[in-house]
Amino acid sequence: MGKQVSIKIDGRTITAEKGSNLLAVARANGIDIPGLCYHEKLSPTGACRLCLCKIEGMRGMVASCAVRVKEGMEVTAFDEEIEQARKFLLDYLLSEHNEGYDASYEDEFRELKIKYGLDDPSTRQFSSIWKELGYPVDDTSPILTYDASKCIKCFRCIKACDEVQGKNVLSFANRGLTSYIIAGFDNWKGSECDGCGECIQLCPTGAIVEKPHRQEINLEKIDRKVITTCPYCGVGCQLELLVSNGRIVRSNGAKSLPPNDGRLCVKGRFGYDFVHSDDRLTTPLIKRNGKFEQVSWDEALDLIAEKFSGILAEHGSDALAGYSSAKCTNEDNYLFQKFIRLVFGNNNVDYCTRLCHASTVVAMLRSIGDGAGSNSIEDYVTADCILVTGNNMIDTHPVTATFAKQGKKNGARLVVIDPKWTPLVIHADLWLQPALGTDVALLNGMMHVIIRQGLVNEEFLENRVEGGMESFRELKLLTDKYTPEKTQEITRVPAGDIIKAAVWFAEAKRSIVATGMGLSQQVTGTNNVFSLLNMLLITGHLGKEGSGINPPRGQNNVQGASDVGTSPFTYPGYIPVDDDANRKRVAEIWGVPYESLSGEKGLTTVEIMQAAHSGKIKGMYIMGENPMLTDPNLNHAEEAFNNLDFLVIQDIFHTETTPFADVILPATAFAEKNGTFVNSDRRVLRVRKAVEPPGEARQDWEIILEIARRMGKSIGDYADEAGIFDEIAAATPMMAGISHARIEEKGIQWPCFTKEHPGTPTMFLERFNTPSGKAKLNPVEYIEQKEQPDDEYPFILNSGRILYQYHTATMSRRNKSLNDFANEAYVLMHPDDAGKFDFTEGSGVRLTSRRGELSTILRISSEVSPGELFMPFHYSESAVNRLTRDELDPHSKIPAFKYTACRVESL
Repeated sequence: MGKQVSIKIDGRTITAEKGSNLLAVARANGIDIPGLCYHEKLSPTGACRLCLCKIEGMRGMVASCAVRVKEGMEVTAFDEEIEQARKFLLDYLLSEHNEGYDASYEDEFRELKIKYGLDDPSTRQFSSIWKELGYPVDDTSPILTYDASKCIKCFRCIKACDEVQGKNVLSFANRGLTSYIIAGFDNWKGSECDGCGECIQLCPTGAIVEKPHRQEINLEKIDRKVITTCPYCGVGCQLELLVSNGRIVRSNGAKSLPPNDGRLCVKGRFGYDFVHSDDRLTTPLIKRNGKFEQVSWDEALDLIAEKFSGILAEHGSDALAGYSSAKCTNEDNYLFQKFIRLVFGNNNVDYCTRLCHASTVVAMLRSIGDGAGSNSIEDYVTADCILVTGNNMIDTHPVTATFAKQGKKNGARLVVIDPKWTPLVIHADLWLQPALGTDVALLNGMMHVIIRQGLVNEEFLENRVEGGMESFRELKLLTDKYTPEKTQEITRVPAGDIIKAAVWFAEAKRSIVATGMGLSQQVTGTNNVFSLLNMLLITGHLGKEGSGINPPRGQNNVQGASDVGTSPFTYPGYIPVDDDANRKRVAEIWGVPYESLSGEKGLTTVEIMQAAHSGKIKGMYIMGENPMLTDPNLNHAEEAFNNLDFLVIQDIFHTETTPFADVILPATAFAEKNGTFVNSDRRVLRVRKAVEPPGEARQDWEIILEIARRMGKSIGDYADEAGIFDEIAAATPMMAGISHARIEEKGIQWPCFTKEHPGTPTMFLERFNTPSGKAKLNPVEYIEQKEQPDDEYPFILNSGRILYQYHTATMSRRNKSLNDFANEAYVLMHPDDAGKFDFTEGSGVRLTSRRGELSTILRISSEVSPGELFMPFHYSESAVNRLTRDELDPHSKIPAFKYTACRVESL
């Protein structure tokens, strides 16, 4: 907090920070000066002039939104002259304004009109002329309507798009009375607007209104508003859900709450319709004679208990396994892993992190003792250098990207490392485009430059890294051969750019890294992250405010599911299953004999599927996962599922995997649950029930408990989700101080060891979470991929996400708003390759790898390099994982999703 000054407003003495906005200070102290153009998230405009005030020593009236407070300032906010001026201004604005109102949006202008007695047109000085001005209506966007006749030209939408979201899509067309907002160069649909809706939420008049459910919404008759956490990516945006007649009709960004501070992306704002989809599972189903039949809960649960118990009796505990879910709450996941360990009697529990971030977690655990992001999302704003590698954050974590773009505006250098062009490149100072699979070489090359130019932080290495400068010498020796010229030869990145990026990163006072699945989803994924961590450590950019490594999680609760133990290797809190002392501690918390908990590491996601294929795994329990779209080498996975004796799937929809199930159980969506998620910056956040589940759908955690009970096992007795979390806190040391009650208003970042602990925004400030308290360097060589292109398979295929769909698209494709933006699979090919092989834009093509084939549409684009392709993996009709291989990273067991040799043929 800066220097405090004393001012007076209408005779009242107020203390405020010197230089703060006068209008904001007044409103914060209960003095409600009117205004339509000012918003606390935006720079002041002074366009509407309604916030006029008088300041002693200044002539006339001034806009309070444009004034900074200083010591001794005396302000008059309300007197008869000021109020008459405001009424005059409102009267004038109303003459150009379409006053139609359907109660589907918040109208601040209407409220002021009523407050100042101008709701009756006969009392006004100015006649209405808005119809004569011929204002346009732009209805081309899938998600909003812009009606210029309701626009007061306050600049809020323009500034929201630019200053908050960093997109700068909106501007004015024409001049004077006939000016209006325009998106891009023509209309909204043809513009670069990506549908985040920031302009909608900040519009004060209803000039920009969202389309979905507009006919159903009456804000004066909303049943309730519920603050909860977004069910999509790992940012953990706080939503305000508006519920009417038992249905969600709107999703707003919850104001002034971290991590998003009211910001949302298109999925968070418009991606909730799946909750009320007619496709929802509503009753238990049992497969008989190849067809699913509706049955009672008792019949379904009894069959599950009978079959699982039979497999245990005949084949032993190693014959069963379970997949948990990053889309479910911590409470659900905690009880699921407890079920696997106590009822199945093994550690064969895993989930999608094995397919996305496992290599990042393994490398970070070995190097610095913790696999979670070290920083808060806000740290991007104050960074001096932002390095984004293998992370298309504008598409995958759009709200995080707004903070990174804000950091760039504040003067940070932005370096993007990605084989494929991403939208963040537009904002970057430098884009390094390495060949697929050459990340280790590139990072070793950057370290070579840092070492040669004397930019190593020797003090940090000596004090905070095991072995100090002695251990550094091994890394120096290894990187000696990775000269900029040699690195260019391997990676195709120009030597000069390698030098520039390395120097910028090392010299910055605060350098922050955002890594992602582009780096992790490789057979060398762990080595990639080792190299990245080595670079952070030799420059001292870990363990201090504003610097660190941040792997944004791909799904809403990837972080939390790992935290609470859905891992074959670790119990809650990342403590190894073969740690006898911890097993005894957990057994005591769970009230079971120590001997009942297996100390043998379980199978990972892909290993479970391989064991099912070989016949070792006989039965599986899957909660909220869709491996027939997410697993590599899907032809092999399909054979594995067909080889199971018994499969239970618990979900909210039929998926590509449910046809293989013997029993399907209907579960609840995020808006039907209470509980918690953990976001990418370790923030434990509340999830709150807004609507009732459909039909006979039940809570996931209640289903788990009931299956255990019918199998003759008790895994706990809980009154509610808060009680489950209390046990999570007891079992998970870094969450020991957190409870539902403590995070009722806003989340807390772990580690939080006691009920008095405030949480930890930045990790490792004093020590790393290793036994020695020091980090460890892990020098690694560049290794070529085993799978290489050849004459038969000349292309290398990369895969990833797009903004408008999510993971397996089970949720996102049940939202018209999102599908209107993007609902078709495609493959990107460089123009040189398209010309060489005589392919045309939009033509149908077949992609074939050494494992399978698929058909899709070709798009010609310079976003990829010659010889490389890119496909989004969301679309089941063109399932990319029909092509990928199940070769695993030896350290983390993650498959090689990002590097697949294939050929392309015309259909």
